[in-house]
Amino acid sequence: MKPQDVHRLFAEYLKDRDLDGLGSLFDDHAVFIPGAGHEPVRGRESIKKALKPYLDSPGTMEMGATSVHQNGDLAMVEARWRITGEDGITEGKALEVMKRTSAGNWVYVIDNPYSV
Repeated sequence: MKPQDVHRLFAEYLKDRDLDGLGSLFDDHAVFIPGAGHEPVRGRESIKKALKPYLDSPGTMEMGATSVHQNGDLAMVEARWRITGEDGITEGKALEVMKRTSAGNWVYVIDNPYSV
């Protein structure tokens, strides 16, 4: 698995409305930045609660890494994303820190989907 594979899985889990799948992409102690003016969300279970509203409105997500800098079991990733849904198109650029688990999977340690 490569760090950028997390993006494919995130889009699949979002499409399938699989909250547990989305949660599996985050480290137990990860931080999620929900946008400007919002406090960071800490911990996998709290992040799942913060992501739940994204499952309420159907849409398709496209996401891809534009930059990956890996150092051993850590990676800094920049990605572009686009969600097409009933309300139109929402786009953004994410800044992420990921780590490789002992099982060889990559998970978010810091997910900043709006680059704030």
